[in-house]
Amino acid sequence: MLRLTLLTAITTCTAVAAFAATEALMTENTTVIDIEVAPEDLARCEMTLQQVAGMPVVTDSGSPMLVDQSADLPSVRCVATEA
Repeated sequence: MLRLTLLTAITTCTAVAAFAATEALMTENTTVIDIEVAPEDLARCEMTLQQVAGMPVVTDSGSPMLVDQSADLPSVRCVATEA
């Protein structure tokens, strides 16, 4: 019985250490998506992005996400470009 308890404790500690190491080694690469629009469309693009940002985050099937994972989503910005 002592052996089983010891093996359980070792396995648990190994799993926790592996999880902590994975979190520590992950780099935070923020992805920024640029939407290129004409200068006269810049205000409309930014307004649309604000409306979309106000919508709830949902899964592919349309159900709302119970855990807020919006921090993992890329950020989007409008950039005015000359044609």
